[in-house]
Amino acid sequence: MKIAIAQINPKVGDIAANTVKIAAFARKAESLGADIVVFPELALTGYPPLDLLEKKDFILENLAALKSLSSLRLKTALAVGFVDFNPARKGKELLNSIAFISGGKILQKRSKSLLPTYDIFDEARYFEPATTNQPFRFRGELIGLTVCEDIWAETALLPKRLLYRNNPVKTLRAMKTSIIINISASPYFRGKNARRRAILSGLAKKMKSHIIYANQVGANDELIFDGNSFLLAPSGRVLAAAGAFKEDLLLADTCAVPEVSAPRPDEDADEILSALTLGIRDYFQKLGFKKAVLGLSGGIDSAVVAVLAAGALGPENVTGVLMPSVYTAKRSVTDALSLANNLGIKTRTLPIKDIYSKFLKTLKAGGPRGAVSLTMQNLQARIRGTILMALANSNNWLALTTGNKSEIALGYCTLYGDTAGAIAPIADLLKTEVYRLAGRINRDSEIIPRAIIKRPPTAELKPGQKDQDDLPPYATLDAVIRLYMEENRTPREIIRKGYKPELVLSILRRIEANEYKRKQLPIGLKVTEKSFGYGRKMPIVKAMGFIK
Repeated sequence: MKIAIAQINPKVGDIAANTVKIAAFARKAESLGADIVVFPELALTGYPPLDLLEKKDFILENLAALKSLSSLRLKTALAVGFVDFNPARKGKELLNSIAFISGGKILQKRSKSLLPTYDIFDEARYFEPATTNQPFRFRGELIGLTVCEDIWAETALLPKRLLYRNNPVKTLRAMKTSIIINISASPYFRGKNARRRAILSGLAKKMKSHIIYANQVGANDELIFDGNSFLLAPSGRVLAAAGAFKEDLLLADTCAVPEVSAPRPDEDADEILSALTLGIRDYFQKLGFKKAVLGLSGGIDSAVVAVLAAGALGPENVTGVLMPSVYTAKRSVTDALSLANNLGIKTRTLPIKDIYSKFLKTLKAGGPRGAVSLTMQNLQARIRGTILMALANSNNWLALTTGNKSEIALGYCTLYGDTAGAIAPIADLLKTEVYRLAGRINRDSEIIPRAIIKRPPTAELKPGQKDQDDLPPYATLDAVIRLYMEENRTPREIIRKGYKPELVLSILRRIEANEYKRKQLPIGLKVTEKSFGYGRKMPIVKAMGFIK
């Protein structure tokens, strides 16, 4: 049987455009001789639709779109993700479903059994879980239809604790299902694709079945979907694999002999670069914006964000704004201009010295004996944020913020200042990871000036300032943040790894104390298992007795 995977990039809520795209990919699959073409989870609505699911007209529109797809009368059958009404009188009103369309009819429908409610997922808020999943016959094959999480029960991809009481795949295995179709909207995080392949390869061997894994691609808000769809033989070997971070139409024959594939090299930095570029591009395009503005400080963070923006939007659509103050070193301006020249982006230089002086005079905010108080430092950041937002407003641009995960974790940022903007591209990258990404960017040629990479990080908000005056060394800080945030280690476990107790506790207390800031930040593109996005649900007001 020839099976195609349509790895598409739907826009959440744009059911009409998504339907047109599905139809176009289906016709292309038909022209290639596919027996079945498989689309991602909730392909009609886009994923995640969130509270759009509470609007009845939205559900009805998606059902009407499904009906229009069934009327195409293609020779190729379609497996499409959609939202269905729950026919039962009890439970949630909706089902996360997959329709199997052939010969102008919806031949089969199945619904998702396992509804994730961890990290960024909250599907039990909207959907009722299915209680059964039976395979069906199609062109001589016994086919099982599953939706995303249904195939991951009792595997290493899910949290360690057993989350679900049933495993839909067990039923399909018991009935000797020959082809399992899994439609998915699986968000990207670093290293996830390799884990998916390894786990499903083992499952294919265990079930002695072909597995078709069709994943969404594209970015919606802070979530990035990498695609990386594939077809597995019962041996667990890959019959065909789609591209990463791009739309693709993949065709494979279940009768084909798998090729021996070489081990994939660890290209972590390449993956991150592709993910963030896609995240920026889709955020702008799906919102209808073309141009970006950001502050260019001459530092590593703004340099990396500028590179990402130029790659995502085109250098002609990016403007870097230099806003030197009385504390800005000449080398900062020189380095920022060199970067802009290397990238081919536009620049504007708007000194803030006079504005800053007027603020200080009006507020009588000068520090004692000439000291630069925290208020004075924050004023500079807020002036810059105001300028960037004014430029964005007057030119129909979106402003990019340049804060990294290390700074955001400890609240080393200024509300309504360097945090002002529409999206934070590197908010899920620790400072040490930003430097590694800069190294990848400069692998073939010097795009980010070496002087920027070699210079000790500084906010330049007072004379002689360096980040390490206020923060622990980034190598130590990042290690502690990773253990606490991404591995969910306790303070004692972190300390037992050799870090000083006072240092660990001070870092963790700062993380928890700055939740109020993070709740007000622009969305950050998620590239790790645990980001400071909507997957982290922490109260702002809380005691911190658990940090000890």
